[in-house]
Amino acid sequence: MQEPIINELTLRIGGEAGEGVITVAESMCKVAARMGLYLATFRTFPGEIKGGPCMMQLLASERPVFHHGDLADVLVAFNDEAIQRNFGSLKEGGTLLYETDIEAPIPQKAGTHYVPVPFQQIALQATGSPGSKNIVVLGVLAQLYGLPPDQIAKLLEEKFRRRGQAILENNLKGLEAGIRYAEQNIRKPDPYCLRPTSQPSKLLMTGNEAAALGALAAGLDCFFGYPITPSSEIMEYLAKHLPRFGGRFLQTEDEISAIGGVCGAAWAGRRAMTATSGPGLSLMSEILGLLSMTELPAVIVDSQRGGPSTGLPTKTEQSDLLLALYGSHGDTPRIVLAPTTVRETIELMVLAFDLAERYQMPVIVLMDQALSSRIETVDAEVLSHISSVRTPQNGNLDAEHYRRFALTESGVSPRVFPGTPGFEHMSTGLEHNERGDPAYDERMHTIMSAKRYKKLDAVGHDPSVAALSSRFGMEEAEIGIVCWGSTSGPVEEAVEQALARGIPVKAIVPKLLNPLVHSELKPFLRSAKKLLVPEMNFTGQLASLLRSTYRVPVVQLNKVKGVPFRAKEILDRIEQLAETLGHKESQDQRMLESVGSERAE
Repeated sequence: MQEPIINELTLRIGGEAGEGVITVAESMCKVAARMGLYLATFRTFPGEIKGGPCMMQLLASERPVFHHGDLADVLVAFNDEAIQRNFGSLKEGGTLLYETDIEAPIPQKAGTHYVPVPFQQIALQATGSPGSKNIVVLGVLAQLYGLPPDQIAKLLEEKFRRRGQAILENNLKGLEAGIRYAEQNIRKPDPYCLRPTSQPSKLLMTGNEAAALGALAAGLDCFFGYPITPSSEIMEYLAKHLPRFGGRFLQTEDEISAIGGVCGAAWAGRRAMTATSGPGLSLMSEILGLLSMTELPAVIVDSQRGGPSTGLPTKTEQSDLLLALYGSHGDTPRIVLAPTTVRETIELMVLAFDLAERYQMPVIVLMDQALSSRIETVDAEVLSHISSVRTPQNGNLDAEHYRRFALTESGVSPRVFPGTPGFEHMSTGLEHNERGDPAYDERMHTIMSAKRYKKLDAVGHDPSVAALSSRFGMEEAEIGIVCWGSTSGPVEEAVEQALARGIPVKAIVPKLLNPLVHSELKPFLRSAKKLLVPEMNFTGQLASLLRSTYRVPVVQLNKVKGVPFRAKEILDRIEQLAETLGHKESQDQRMLESVGSERAE
């Protein structure tokens, strides 16, 4: 009996940087998006420009997807190292497509479909160069997994037309050779086949592109930045597009100059931002304090990577949370947001600018390498649902009695931009009175510290953040999960799998990490007997924050391998917690229920 066709595919491609691994995966992503499929990816690559192991995994499906998938249905290996590094990520019964010329022994696993293909030889015969073997791979995958050849050919024309007709024709020959080889020599070993859906074609963008697009949608006026992996693409995108919208772009000599430029632009009344990673945010900490003292709005994107120091520049981690919350000398209130998806990055960037301006303080948007480089499908109408609210400078004020740092009920003082006649005032890093004049006495420092933090309290009650957290799972469950950032994807999949196994579990994903929204978190934390906090850092930074804020015991699940969680890693821990609560059903009972459901179907 023929297996039913599954309109979903988790594909992992591994090879050496410079071999075209990313080109193959990105091309498949673009075609899948045009077919109306949902998509998410993860990539990892070395710090070198060429050479070193490179991998990209994608999950394409007719259903919405939470992340890039766990184990791969299909692994494509360009070389021996790709097999050694990634074979353990191939699911039982999966397909291994690999270069025939690999001389090293191929690992054996029962049920695995082994498909050797002479990619390099096919490329040499079709184009005269083994360098186009990645396009041959693309042709083989297109034939096996249902990607329309005409769509891929169109994609290659878009990519290579500017490089000359000869190069374009060579790539088209490589594509055709791959398709023909698969058609004539490979018997399809699995049921996966991507087919167009009734959904309209979708936008395809990375997290970094989404951050830049969100900034433009928010009315960004000025960007100051210094290149640093993995946030550089934000800078590159804005260098190209911000001037078209009348904005100013400046590449500075270092991160300190970048945040200094943001501070100056904010003082002048402009919406300004920078983008960096952990090492850059560390350097910016002093001027973050200046932004707090002068009560100026600013947006800083931190795409986290493995640390400390230079660390793992091209690997993912969530180890900057406490730096984002507290990284500066003195008490420096700031807002911290953490998006979980590419689409949400657009929306939270707009919110970041609105909150920064409304409460006159810096906002740090915490991303990570996995989210920054992640390609995801986004519905084309996303921007039609976004609106930004500008907070104007205060008018109708009495210039004679103007106090830039006036004490108010919310802590937010009237703001008039420099150059407005009659409203001249002091604005420095020194502690000051309401007029901005330096004031060092203990009473004034206490009053002004309380004023600055009063604004942070007001943020926690702002209607725009009141329902910012995501919740999923069974509301009455005694096992609760709290996570943040890109870890949300594998958590959501793990929760779905646990519920399917009869294990009650629920999860909450706060997007506002400073201040925490107590009205959302308190009831959730109090209703769970076991609290699991998975995060990609060694010390459990969110877990520590929850313990110190709410005095609740939590179970930490920490990962610092430079790659995201798999849903199974979280599911395994859920099952362990369920056993301690007596919720986990026996294997026999689950099998009986499974048989019963099959009969019912």
